[in-house]
Amino acid sequence: MMYLNRPESQGGSRCLATLMVLLLSFVGIPVFSLAQHDLLIDLGTHQDFRSNRISSFDTTGGNRDAVALDPGETAVLAEIEGPGAIHHIWITVSAEPFYGRKIILKMYWDGEETPSVVSPVGDFFSVGHGLDRNLSSLPISCSSYGRARNCYWYMPFRKSARITATNEGSRTVGSFYYYRELPRLSARTPYFHAQYRQETPCIPGENYLILDTAGKGHYVGCNLSILQRAMGWWGEGDDMIYIDGEKIPSLHGTGSEDYFSDAWGMREDDNLFYGCPLQESDFQTGSKATVYRFHIPDPIPFEESIRVAIEHGHANNRSDYFSSVAYWYQDEPHVPFPLLAAAPDRLPFALESSWEMTLPTWKEVSVEKMTRFEDSETGMTYEATNLYHFLSSFYNQNGTRYPVLMTDGADVGDKCRVAVPVDVGEQYNVDLFFLRGKRMGSFEVEEVRSGKGTSPFESKPFQGFSREESIEVLKVRNVFLHAGLNTLVLNITGKDPTSQGTEVGYVAMTLSPSSPRYVTDWNLFGPFEAPDMTFLQVPYPPESQIDLQKKYPGADSTDVSWEVFQAGPSGYIRLDNLFTRNERSIVYGLVYLFSPDERKSQILLGSDDGVRLWLNDVLTHNNPAYRGAYPDQDRVDVLLKKGWNKLLVKILQGAGGWGFYVRFVDPDGDLTWTTQPPP
Repeated sequence: MMYLNRPESQGGSRCLATLMVLLLSFVGIPVFSLAQHDLLIDLGTHQDFRSNRISSFDTTGGNRDAVALDPGETAVLAEIEGPGAIHHIWITVSAEPFYGRKIILKMYWDGEETPSVVSPVGDFFSVGHGLDRNLSSLPISCSSYGRARNCYWYMPFRKSARITATNEGSRTVGSFYYYRELPRLSARTPYFHAQYRQETPCIPGENYLILDTAGKGHYVGCNLSILQRAMGWWGEGDDMIYIDGEKIPSLHGTGSEDYFSDAWGMREDDNLFYGCPLQESDFQTGSKATVYRFHIPDPIPFEESIRVAIEHGHANNRSDYFSSVAYWYQDEPHVPFPLLAAAPDRLPFALESSWEMTLPTWKEVSVEKMTRFEDSETGMTYEATNLYHFLSSFYNQNGTRYPVLMTDGADVGDKCRVAVPVDVGEQYNVDLFFLRGKRMGSFEVEEVRSGKGTSPFESKPFQGFSREESIEVLKVRNVFLHAGLNTLVLNITGKDPTSQGTEVGYVAMTLSPSSPRYVTDWNLFGPFEAPDMTFLQVPYPPESQIDLQKKYPGADSTDVSWEVFQAGPSGYIRLDNLFTRNERSIVYGLVYLFSPDERKSQILLGSDDGVRLWLNDVLTHNNPAYRGAYPDQDRVDVLLKKGWNKLLVKILQGAGGWGFYVRFVDPDGDLTWTTQPPP
């Protein structure tokens, strides 16, 4: 290769576990190269294999096509007798943030004790950092914003195949998969392997190791994920591939982007054999990338061993965070894989919280003696003396890096103020996320005030100093925030003796009700037919008559009656677990609420899907939404009468999940409810 006037710095362009579904198929055709085999021509010949499928389809005939996998549990996704060859895996996951690095796939061939494939599910499908991204290559394709993952690597076995998934996250996983059978395999057929590795950071002075294995086989490619720990272009590192114990590599490349088949840096793109599903274009500390290169028309054979490595920066002059998956075929046995890092160590800069982060788009405005940043959409402001703004290394489940508002030259006694608008006045828990590091000071919440005065709160001082950069939470508990603007005032109190300053770096916040009083006890009635969303307006018996002892004809000509259900602490009424007919259906919920006086209040509800609500037989809310359920999606102003109030909700199900949340704004805990009609 020849390069002229090659620049040192390159640019690019910038371009969510409850359910996991895996389709896996296998077929009996020999290993082939594209030069020897035409897939379309092959369709014009008789096929000499038998197709079969394993899947997690609902054996009851319903649509609960999932296998439960609890946190910390390993599920066997497939146990197949050979000979055979997997030729397609499809998987989709609806899970907690960063599930792509929390769910581990393992594959065992012919009863082996150590797996031939070990990788987090996201990295196996060539997208790193626990994120979802689209990509389109020959052996791997991801669509639906990266949530539908397909793998077409050919995976033969002679005696058996065993595939497992381990959930190292905090929610359940379900899956389905399929395969094909064949009568026999060639004695020369090698086995598919895939291995995840990481270095956080890369070792100074040493190449990053992608693969090091012994045996006979051929290397077919890798993906590499980078999280920058310094600004500038992360590449320029040469790839080096050592065959059969070589001291000098037979294959020595000219730079990272060159090995991954692009030029003048990387930018988001995908092709049959190479591509880049993720490249953040600012090339600052915290910028992320994932690239892939598949040696399908050009596999690299080895007789005894292979070692695949790449420099991190020119001559290893950087210390970025690298992680990778190598793909190869070889005869068994294989060299045992190194142990995987623990899930938190695989996600050192992934930031998540139990409630949704308020992530403003900050714009600096001019104020006297202070620096103020405002967000026009949320109405939030943050101000202090001498502030500046930058993006941190920490990122959310969408890959967006969190902004930091950092003081510059702050001193003891200086104030920082964060102003938060609130729609509903009630008791809250506030989590304030701050950057910790070598220049950070100590501070505390001095007061919380609004137009109606100050509010008492519970909080502890925040120690900002840390030798390693991290983000920690300053917790403010049981504080009443009034409807409107509320300001939390921070006071800088000092610093650790070894700290280089008394700076404060504000990142983000979450607001959550201190004691959300979800209505957890319900009379449920249904299901009724709902072919489409217009049936949310079709009246069924509960809208005209409430008789808890009476049965009525429901969906599928089946009589339905009232049943009592109690939700857990989350308050979520999950209907798709309670009713066998869980598509194109309607269910009613009924409860009686006691108020000690007449009062204005708000009902906060979330639904999956459409919802109607009656208070004391008056239609109060109608939302024909097709959505997933979250707390407090809809807010409804209501007037509660003194004594008993009747609440009726109607929930329409389209497909997928089905359920609802309901709670009242009740700061003093005065409201009570029952499923029994009041006397």
